[in-house]
Amino acid sequence: MMGEETPSRNVVYQFFFRISQLYQLQLDRLTPHTRVRWGLAIVLVLLFLLRVFTKQGWYIVTYALGIYHLNLFIAFLTPKIDPALDLDDDQGPELPTHAKEEFRPFIRRLPEFKFWYAVAKSTVIGIICTFFDVFNVPVFWPILVMYFITLFCITMKRQIKHMIKYRYLPFTHSKPRYQRVPETQ
Repeated sequence: MMGEETPSRNVVYQFFFRISQLYQLQLDRLTPHTRVRWGLAIVLVLLFLLRVFTKQGWYIVTYALGIYHLNLFIAFLTPKIDPALDLDDDQGPELPTHAKEEFRPFIRRLPEFKFWYAVAKSTVIGIICTFFDVFNVPVFWPILVMYFITLFCITMKRQIKHMIKYRYLPFTHSKPRYQRVPETQ
């Protein structure tokens, strides 16, 4: 019959479904531990760099990973609603322009958890790529390093100018707290 599944397919489906549940459970457990997550990401990046330096290759993979991480970082610094593209002032929340305005939290285009997850996942993929010689393309690596530094400087300069022009700081931690005024009776 068309609606019935074979027992072997059902077992395979249940196996992969259970693996995905366990994976999601571990991600959910890591979510509140920001320092631990970023510590793991840094360890992964250091393992990747150690592998690249010890094997003396995979510079194209390293360059691509660096460009991808730079792209993620820029998305992390950028507000979700870009004031440069906001043509109509009545649409959606805006960034505060004066210090005395009501507190409006900075909403990122790429949330911190997704930023961490993409960095960790891409680094693991980069480490896996270093085990295959097809990705070890011979290049003159100092040119890639200079090009990456130039690209980083130009991109960050543009981002900082954008932050200054629209007066926002992407690293506000919490709503400002005011001291309590004691009640007089």
